[in-house]
This record gives sequence, C-alpha cells and structure tokens, in this order.
Amino acid sequence: MFLDTICNYRSTEPIWFRFFRGFFAIILTGIIIYYAFIQYQKVGTEASTLIKFEQVTEHILNMSVCTGIPNGIEFISDAADAVTDVTKFRKNVSLYNNDFWLNITINTTNNNNMNENISHNFNGSYCNPYTIPNNLLFLSLESFQFSFDNKPDLIFNYDTYDLYNAITNNNITFGDNEIRTIETAHFSLYLASAYLITYKPIIVYYGVVHILELNPRLEQLPIQLGSNEIYLNIRLNLNSDMLNAGTSRTETTRQYDYTDFISNLGGFYGAIAGIFFLFFGMQRHKPWGLAQKYLFSCTRCRKSLKIYFARKYVSSAGIPLVEKINKRPEGSSLEERVQILETLLRDYYLDDYYLKKVKDVRTKHKKLVKKYNEMNRQGIENTELNTLIV
Repeated sequence: MFLDTICNYRSTEPIWFRFFRGFFAIILTGIIIYYAFIQYQKVGTEASTLIKFEQVTEHILNMSVCTGIPNGIEFISDAADAVTDVTKFRKNVSLYNNDFWLNITINTTNNNNMNENISHNFNGSYCNPYTIPNNLLFLSLESFQFSFDNKPDLIFNYDTYDLYNAITNNNITFGDNEIRTIETAHFSLYLASAYLITYKPIIVYYGVVHILELNPRLEQLPIQLGSNEIYLNIRLNLNSDMLNAGTSRTETTRQYDYTDFISNLGGFYGAIAGIFFLFFGMQRHKPWGLAQKYLFSCTRCRKSLKIYFARKYVSSAGIPLVEKINKRPEGSSLEERVQILETLLRDYYLDDYYLKKVKDVRTKHKKLVKKYNEMNRQGIENTELNTLIV
C-alpha cells in the first residue's frame, strides 16, 4: 500500500511533495518488515499467560508430619479431628481453614532409636524415620483440594516429580482425562521453635496437565517454646495476586504460534496505516484484487471477465475515467456517459442503500399526494352537483 503511493501519485501534487511522501512510505515499510521479523522469531520460542479467577467454597490442604520417634507426635489444637495416623512415625493432617495454628509436641520418652546410626539417605521416601534426626520434625505439603458450587472439586494429589518419571519411563498415557499434579513442599522443623508457613496456590495449565504450585514460604518466629514443642501457623498468602480467600487462580500458558504472529502483524500494520492516512489522507479504492488481476490469468477466464465487464461499462459514449468526455465518439450523448459512471460507482465504490430508501419514501409521497388531489377533486365535483340540484 505505501509503495504504491510512489508510482501512483496525484496530478495536482508538486514533485517535492511526491518525494516526501515516497520517503515516508519507505520508512514505514521498513518498520513493518522489521516488526514482522521480530515477531517471526517469537514463534515457538515464547509463550503468553492467561490468568483466570474463580470463586471457591473451600480450600483443603493435606500434609504429612513425620518424626524418627515412634508414636512421638501429639497435636494440641482444634485440628485433632483432622489428624489420622498413617504409621507410628507419620500422621496426616487436613486443614479446612485458611489460617490455622498447630501446637505439636514430641514425646521423646518413646524414643527407641536414639543411638541408632542415621544414614541421612534422602533418595527414598521423604518420611523415612531412619533419615530424620531426633531434633527435627519433617513436614510435607502433599495434596490440595478446591471445592466449587457449580462444578466438580479439583483435587491435586499426584507429585509432579513422580509424573515426570512416569512420562520418562512411558508408564503413563494422556487420554481425554485431565491430570492434576502438585509441586509438593517439604520442610525440616527444629524442636523448641515456632514457624509461620504461608502458601499461595496457583493452578498452572499445560494442555491436559494441571500443576498446582503452592509457592510456600517458611519463616521462623521469635517465640520461646519447650524443648519438645513446635508451634506452627499455616495460612493462605493473600496479596494482589489473589482477590480473597474464596478465590482460585488459574494460569494457562499458551505458546506463541503463527496465529499470534498474523494477529500481531495485522494489528501493527493497521496502526502504521492509520499514521500514514493521518498525514497524507486515504488512498484510492481498489475494487479489483489478485483474483481479477493474476489468479484467473488464463486466456478463457480473462476473456470471460472482460466480456462481462464490457457489456455494462463500454458503450457508444466511451469508457468512463480512461477516455476524456470531449473526445467521446460523435453522436453519443452525455447522459449515457453519466449513467455508466453512476453504475460504476454503485457497483464498486458507493453503497446506495439509503438512496433507495429515500426513493421509496418519495414514491409513496407522490402516490399520497395524487390520491389526495383526486379526493379533493371529487369533493369539489360533489359540491357543484348538489348546488345544481338545489
């Protein structure tokens, strides 16, 4: 479009203005080419994130508490009903609130392995009692559940690390069902200490895989406790990223593809074209595109297009726009030339919808006026007839 202005200029423009507009068009064309090159490099290498918030009725956080002392974990809090024994070294805790305090005590009198050599081998289970020192309590955030009113609950209880191993070993197939995993978090808590754990659950969506990122943060509080106590506060981290405690946040990652490339390039081209039109005005309309000019270039198709076009726009009055009126064939009428030009404007350039509406209104008005005049004339004749009878 811009380069076309260099060759097809207006006859009323001086030469210096033609060069100025052509130089401006070349610069804008270069900008568009450079932008297209930058956007093309993003295809397959960058991604965009769509953030969605949904109202939830409940959050449920499930965690495991492990120690190396058998039957040594005791809870002193309102969460006692949500505690279940898994083994004598491990308990599971379910938290139904967004802010929970746990007072955990370790019964060291049940310690039967104080002098046992601890290997500190963490390649196995996280809650292996033989790898947990006696002065530590191991805490693992293992699963999370969102409850909704109008759709099924979302439960994340599959470790992302285990999912990666299953995919690597071809032990899992992706069907129509969605797979929900959680990035588990593990903490080692020292006795006689108080801690604050905040978490911000974010659902990251990759195709059929939902990954829940808890984004936990551990902070030690300056509180003195007994040598066998741990004071723990677990709460939902509310900030600008989450509207409130009753909200779930989902992030959908979408890879930058050719559809985005065409969309961005089209929008940028429209903006640049707007700048050019602002400075130099609109260009001429071109009702004939590639199909008429190049695609149907075979002899038979081109001949057919020319015949149908010539039937309507070529007459004894000459061809409009390309032949001067004062040089039209002798004996031709100027009215015929104007009619051909109006037909050309209506077919390719101007919408005559409202003109037809005005014509219809005018026609109806003429009919009403004619009917009124006839009724008025009949009334006068009746009056004259009555006068003669009297």
